[in-house]
Amino acid sequence: MNNAMTISEQLWQGAVPMEDWTAAVAGGSITPVGEDVVVVHTSYVFGNVTAIRTADGLVLIDTGSREIGDQIFAAIRKWDGRPVHTVIYTHGHIDHTFGVHLYDAEADERGVARPRIIAHRGVLERFSRYDATHGLNSVVMGRQFNIPGYAFPDRHRRPDQIYDDVLSLEVGGVHLELTHGRGETDDATFVWMPQKRVLISGDFIIWAFPNAGNPRKVQRYAPDWAHALRRMEALEPETVVPGHGPVVFGAARAKALLDDTASVLESLIHQSLDLMNQGKSLEEVLAGVVPPAELLARPYLKPKYDDPEFVIRGIYHLYAGWFDGNPAHLKPAPAAELARELAALCGGATVLADRAATLLKDGKTRLAAHLVELASATAPDDAAIQRVRADVYAGCAAAETSLIGKAIFSVYRRDAEGLMRSPGPGR
Repeated sequence: MNNAMTISEQLWQGAVPMEDWTAAVAGGSITPVGEDVVVVHTSYVFGNVTAIRTADGLVLIDTGSREIGDQIFAAIRKWDGRPVHTVIYTHGHIDHTFGVHLYDAEADERGVARPRIIAHRGVLERFSRYDATHGLNSVVMGRQFNIPGYAFPDRHRRPDQIYDDVLSLEVGGVHLELTHGRGETDDATFVWMPQKRVLISGDFIIWAFPNAGNPRKVQRYAPDWAHALRRMEALEPETVVPGHGPVVFGAARAKALLDDTASVLESLIHQSLDLMNQGKSLEEVLAGVVPPAELLARPYLKPKYDDPEFVIRGIYHLYAGWFDGNPAHLKPAPAAELARELAALCGGATVLADRAATLLKDGKTRLAAHLVELASATAPDDAAIQRVRADVYAGCAAAETSLIGKAIFSVYRRDAEGLMRSPGPGR
């Protein structure tokens, strides 16, 4: 058993963090999945790639990202040198699709046909949306991963063949069944290899609490996600290849993984809908839903990337729209105008900032954030207020368990630090 597989076992037992596995696979690591099938990993952050050897050439399920596609390409070529016949996108996120350009270029150099790309119809719509929102995506991704000047990829390789619900494929003697579902994306596909009882789940399984509520991304679909997981569970796979993280071997573990992930989503969905059907506001739903702690303690369901609270917000938005039930939020006053009014009532922006600093010391980071934002909106050029603001968001980030939450709070900490360095009345 190689080091990555040893750590995978320890990870399943909850004995090591995911960072240990990422270190073990850095640069490109292969996990064999029976005969003629391997999974290539480079880190937890970037998606896995599955390679299948067939009589007609290789089938790849996903291709990696712009950043590490070359590492995956090298690992695959070390394993097998035959042309890539077919590529299946499990969805249109760039860490799963952008490595395809390497195989196109290779085919051109060899003078053979480029790989046939197969995906759900929604991938075409996604790539069109990416073209329309290129600048926005650059801003969002740069902030989320703290990469100043980040440029979101363009030149997305469109599928050559699309499908809607299910698609049965035969490539060089290998049978593959593609099924569409909505979850993290609306264009997702999971792939079933019935002869080997191998399930390639895409990002329906990511070795973390489901990423179904990202605050800076388009709508995600927790109910459909749970439904897709139940469909996968019914297949009774013996191996699950997740979109991120190590391969899970054995029917019992595969069932537990799929069942637990579906169950945690179903719990949040049912609790949220029960409260929404009573006419509760978003704030009341957030306060009333109790995430299942036993499930969230599973090594493969820890909320280290997304957060149950964000998912509850996504569920509310999916069913109820953007209005949160607070009438003051229907047509709110401009934030700066409200801030000035409240500052005048309490004696000035400095009073608000001082109170925010006290709340921060008491560990009340959420309330501190409200007050320091009011102070900042009232006096954005006051360096002393921005110093408190930076401290508050550093405290918010430290208190946050999810990578997404930490990243967003860190954006505003850096914003405050930048304003501190600008000349202003507080200097």
